[in-house]
Amino acid sequence: MADPSSVSGLVAGEASGGVLELLLDRPEQRNALTPKLIEELLVALERIEADPAVRVVVLSGAGGAFCAGFDVTHLTSPGTPAAGAERDLVERLCSRLRGLRAVTVARIDGVASGGGCDLAVSCDVRFASERARFAMPPARLGILYSREGIARLVELVGPAVAKELLFSGEQIDAVRALAIGLVNRVVPAAELAGVTAAYAATVVANAPLAVAATKRVVELVVGERPLTAESEAAIAELARQVWASADAAEGPAAFRERRPPRFRGA
Repeated sequence: MADPSSVSGLVAGEASGGVLELLLDRPEQRNALTPKLIEELLVALERIEADPAVRVVVLSGAGGAFCAGFDVTHLTSPGTPAAGAERDLVERLCSRLRGLRAVTVARIDGVASGGGCDLAVSCDVRFASERARFAMPPARLGILYSREGIARLVELVGPAVAKELLFSGEQIDAVRALAIGLVNRVVPAAELAGVTAAYAATVVANAPLAVAATKRVVELVVGERPLTAESEAAIAELARQVWASADAAEGPAAFRERRPPRFRGA
């Protein structure tokens, strides 16, 4: 990866110990998304996908906010081609984030609203500070959120809770978010970075092929009910590759020898 750089609201770090951080850095706008910022995030994710050294991506926001959604000053009139393009951009970003080979962790401090909440939902794991706040307010703006975004929320918290959040558009706190399964953990703000880093290090220490295959299997079994024959075959092939790998022999050997495993991703 390139040296750390900050461009138009995005700070992309260099992989360190298998972990790379992406920081949304528009604190005056609570890290709201713009078309340019989304494009830069998409470019960053493509570079990450091509870099096998990156095992975990941590997505966070600067200035006490995660992401306040799409910047309303960049919104065009509903129903116009430009408005459709904006919706498509957000969906491209969330889909690309969800499909990334690396494990993605949202480190949420402050507000995560609308598209910002969807960004967090699109990550594999979500850790929040006690001052995190979440909302899905499209109904308050008179608009309909994307089918894909609604599906992601339903998948995570269930249809009844998703309806509650979407119908009201009301903001909920971190305690409520944890109770409904919207986040995995809630910790004091001062501990959030350390807890996230410790989790990322734990993931990196595990077998790369097994982690990547597990992520893919989860996506398939959740996204398809029932599984298609093609997906069943894909899962069988993933299992074959993992069980045939050197890492599959190294794990049990390390356990027997009472030593840390030396996984090579092969």
